[in-house]
Amino acid sequence: MNGKYGYKVCYRTQGSNRLKVYLVTNTYDGAIWNVRWYENHSPPDRKTNKPIENVIWLVIPINTYIEFRYRWRGCPF
Repeated sequence: MNGKYGYKVCYRTQGSNRLKVYLVTNTYDGAIWNVRWYENHSPPDRKTNKPIENVIWLVIPINTYIEFRYRWRGCPF
């Protein structure tokens, strides 16, 4: 994959077309590792704190500088 600025780990509930971004990472290997972990251990939803189940996990590259700045705006480091 060619993610010049990083990768988004997104999920989509079954039967829906809407993607929700769960995590932003710098490397493709890190994104794939997170997807594998989330498929075996359901992470909690950030708003409801219920486990995210029956979803499809996707890794999408961040290709534009504008999206990169938007996604990393709340990064603590």
